[in-house]
Amino acid sequence: MSKIFKSGLLSFLACSVLLQSAVVGCSFEMKEVSDTIDHTIMLHNSDIDDSDEITDDDIDTSDENIDYTIDLEILESAEVSEEYAKENDPLYKKYMEQPLTIANTKSTQFGVTQPTVPSALKGLGVVNGIDVSMYQAYSTPIDWKKVKAAGISYAIIRCGYRGWGTGEIVADSYFKQNIKGALAAGLQVGVYFYTQAITETEAKQEADFCKNAVKGYDITLPIYIDIENADPNGRLDKSGLSKSQKTKICKAFANRVQSAGYTGGIYANKSWLETQINGKTLAEKFSIWLAHYTTSTDYTGEFSMWQYSSRGSINGIRGSVDLNKYYMSKPHKVTDLTATEEKPDSAEFTLSWTRAAGAYKYQVKTYDESTGTWVALGTTKSNKMVITEPNSLKERQYKVRAFKLIGSKKIYGAYSNVVTFSASVTKVTALTQTAGNTTSVSLKWNKLPDADGYYVNMYNENKKAWSQIKAISGNSNVTAKITGLDYSTVYKFSVQGYDVGEDGTISTLIPSNTLNTATTPKQASGLKYSNVTPKTVTLTWKVCDRASGYQVLYYNKNKKQYVVCATASGQNQNSVTVKGLEKGTKYKFKVQAYKTANGINWAGAKSSKYAIRTVPAKVTKVKYSFSGKTGTLTWKKCKGAGGYEVQKYNKSTKRWHVVKNLKVNKYKFTLAKKNSAKYRIRAYKNIKGTRRYGHYSSVKKL
Repeated sequence: MSKIFKSGLLSFLACSVLLQSAVVGCSFEMKEVSDTIDHTIMLHNSDIDDSDEITDDDIDTSDENIDYTIDLEILESAEVSEEYAKENDPLYKKYMEQPLTIANTKSTQFGVTQPTVPSALKGLGVVNGIDVSMYQAYSTPIDWKKVKAAGISYAIIRCGYRGWGTGEIVADSYFKQNIKGALAAGLQVGVYFYTQAITETEAKQEADFCKNAVKGYDITLPIYIDIENADPNGRLDKSGLSKSQKTKICKAFANRVQSAGYTGGIYANKSWLETQINGKTLAEKFSIWLAHYTTSTDYTGEFSMWQYSSRGSINGIRGSVDLNKYYMSKPHKVTDLTATEEKPDSAEFTLSWTRAAGAYKYQVKTYDESTGTWVALGTTKSNKMVITEPNSLKERQYKVRAFKLIGSKKIYGAYSNVVTFSASVTKVTALTQTAGNTTSVSLKWNKLPDADGYYVNMYNENKKAWSQIKAISGNSNVTAKITGLDYSTVYKFSVQGYDVGEDGTISTLIPSNTLNTATTPKQASGLKYSNVTPKTVTLTWKVCDRASGYQVLYYNKNKKQYVVCATASGQNQNSVTVKGLEKGTKYKFKVQAYKTANGINWAGAKSSKYAIRTVPAKVTKVKYSFSGKTGTLTWKKCKGAGGYEVQKYNKSTKRWHVVKNLKVNKYKFTLAKKNSAKYRIRAYKNIKGTRRYGHYSSVKKL
């Protein structure tokens, strides 16, 4: 049996009745290296008013590219002590202090009496599901094949919680094991996070934690925020937040999840949905998961999933488990469909709409006049789709509907309103730079319906005038490569079509908008480090002539390629601190200069690779033991450590002195009779010929 907490809890668990299951789940994957310089998230209380109305203004997209978990310390449930869990994990009391007996499975389905279908949901299809956490998997892994064979179609899996005592985020260490097993067995999966957020910013942190956790997994069911009472002394219970404030915390979480393309949901019991948060208003935009342990619920608000018992018995799971019904209700109707042409004279436009509650994805259709039918253009998790009609001035119609996925069955909502749009192609559009090096750039544009050819024009900065530099005959080629240019330089181009008359007369058409392009800088060089810590490396390099800035890349072992981890803007900004690294770990870096044109950074050749290891972590878990006068100090090994320096405090000089350098995490010493002593230890590693130290351990007094 594996440990559920790092302290000695197994003796307690062995004599306990096996436990009940949890609410929904999520996971945490190690974060990538930060992609910005000195990127810090400032936590603050949100300005919350008393309005419960949900509007599109509630969806704050200004921080979509921010990860609110950066620089947060994420704990693992398997690494925290039993005492920590007791004072922080909202599920601890449910499973560790009040274990449930196992129901009799012979006479009833899943060991409990099955509930009656709510009147508002009669006639709908329904599937059975469970929700689990680490408390169902720590002693014996869940046999998900048996769970599916028992009649379970889906699982909602806990990915973590926020401590009701400390406010720290703790990842459920069994999330990956559970989600991989459930998906492999063919179950649909959703996740949940047990919140103790007291601000909208904290709710966004929790949402980003969930988004990071589910990357790479096929999540077809919602990501839920679990909001309920945890402990009378808990941070949320005693926060004094109003109903409106708690509602906005739920909205902040669910909106954040939906902005990433997932379905947002709220889990709460009947009392909370009616009195503590505005359940009916939240249901207008998000999926509601009702917790009401009864065989006949009288909750009158809208919900799609019902947790009706915590005493379920499922083959494949030791102990009791939460039981749920998921009803095949339709997603809400898509509303506010609009078509917006982002740029004048562009054949490209954007369809956008308001997200619909219960939606997994959206299907976009256009009307085909030739067949008299509506034709699907595709599906998207986003609430927008870019449409391109480069060669057509025809008026077209569009509509959108949401759908949820139950097994292999799609449940569609009602269609949106129909919008009509026609592209206005009156000149060359979509002129872009597709490639570049130190002496050339490549261009591309949309084809004009009736052009007989194209002229490429370049602006001469010295003469302050445009000149024709290339003529392209025919309408099949809409690309051009311009050579003989100078390195790391911005150039201006335009393209215009032309027509050839019956008498051979050439008439030029309207030129495109001016495009700023750039050749790339020369290869960067001189990459080295100026400082290194357990979690950061400061790198410097030689200044590149005419560069707009620099991108630092590190080798990602999972992707097997170099990816950008930091950017320094400005030609002379040739230093950057890369954060979020692992302690005592070897990294490989490269740097490339870039030139900015038209909002795009055109990077030059990458420098040679530069390898460096971060400093070892702080020494922890220092312990001592004695055999007569001989004592032994031991401590936890540090990842990446080349050795350890042991220091002893001298009472006479009132200074610390090095007494030993060791390659192992053990030091033997003789203690003078009846005298006390103080020791401290730090790990070190020789990095590029210099010994670099980690932080000192706590002082150990003997």
